[in-house]
Amino acid sequence: MSYEKEFMKEFEAWIKTQVMINEMALTESKKVYEEDQDERAKEAMIRYESRLDAYQFLQGKFANYHEGKGFPRSARWLVWREPIKSSL
Repeated sequence: MSYEKEFMKEFEAWIKTQVMINEMALTESKKVYEEDQDERAKEAMIRYESRLDAYQFLQGKFANYHEGKGFPRSARWLVWREPIKSSL
């Protein structure tokens, strides 16, 4: 197996592990917040959910890769933000 294929295989496995870890952490954080109303748990929920979204996005890209679909050359929609209005 070429270096690139081995790298992709290992990276995909790592992403899968990260999804599992963040799903478990999100579930536990929700449980703690519901039981104790601990704000730290609520903040942790937001972090885990954000990470989970990112890892699931990457899993979708791997699914596309396995289906022979390419990665879009123009991914500007991924980082679209409103311009910052300066008061200067």
